[in-house]
Amino acid sequence: MDWVVPAIAIVAIEYVIALAIGFTVGFRYEIPTKSYVITTLTISSLILVAVLLIRIGRYAWDGEAHPTRRLFVDARQSWPRMLGIVLGCVLVGMQIGALTWLKTMLPLTKGFWADLPLAEADRMLFGRDPWIVSHELLGSLTTFLDSCYVTWAFVKFGTLIAVILAAGSRVRSRAMLAYFLTASTGCLFQYAMPSAGPVFYSHLGLGDQFAAMPIEPWVASARDYLWTDYMSGGGKPGGGISAMPSMHVAVALWVAFVARAYFPRLQWIGWIYFVAILVGSVHLGWHYAWDGIAASLIALGAWILAPYILRISPSLASPKRSSPLPASM
Repeated sequence: MDWVVPAIAIVAIEYVIALAIGFTVGFRYEIPTKSYVITTLTISSLILVAVLLIRIGRYAWDGEAHPTRRLFVDARQSWPRMLGIVLGCVLVGMQIGALTWLKTMLPLTKGFWADLPLAEADRMLFGRDPWIVSHELLGSLTTFLDSCYVTWAFVKFGTLIAVILAAGSRVRSRAMLAYFLTASTGCLFQYAMPSAGPVFYSHLGLGDQFAAMPIEPWVASARDYLWTDYMSGGGKPGGGISAMPSMHVAVALWVAFVARAYFPRLQWIGWIYFVAILVGSVHLGWHYAWDGIAASLIALGAWILAPYILRISPSLASPKRSSPLPASM
């Protein structure tokens, strides 16, 4: 569990920053951490119960006379892994709580001043708004891209749970730490260029530049939920508005890296999903093109940096560790 110590440090820093900003802007909102921690504790408990039941079933299938007794005997050896499952789930929940909290306070600090320069930077890069180019080239894939975007949370948490449940290895440690680095860096970078995204452009009174952009039903529902949460002060689960950088794109790239590390022959699925989220983020109006570019660089940097941090993690000194962390991407 060599990734745990740096992950705890990352989450602790996030809460220190959130508290500092909270004291600056005032606590005029609902702090979301409690709901996320309760949810992740429940999920981790269900996962542990499922793991234990599967083990009992496996012992019974193998003809074990006393499968429950065998489970208690084996639990003495497997408790570090069980603890790792709980810690992994709780830390993910606590980080999501901190990041949502930071997102809630984002418009209270500087406001969404970066939408105008980001929209202009997109036009400079593509000659016009990139969503227009996307719809001209990929208009027939709009429904597919919208469906992919809706699955993002399920893919993210499914991948996280799979990695948390995986046997301890350097790949697992790298994947977990890279996730925490990606999420924390991305959220903190949002304070450098706070923006809401094209779907909220007119809501912010910035003009009708994106008025002709088609809005898919799922996009409209999510946009209305986020805007209602924003207008009420923020803090609801899944709430918070921020475009730069795109955490959807950053996490999708992390998923592709995980797929490449664990299933090299099937990694193409992860890369296709990443491209779908990258293109969909602009195509559906959630993000400017530069949001995805910045997010990709953050996720890439986190994946490269994670092994170097793990090398100085105290628990790596254990002689039981074998193969070194992969140096390649």
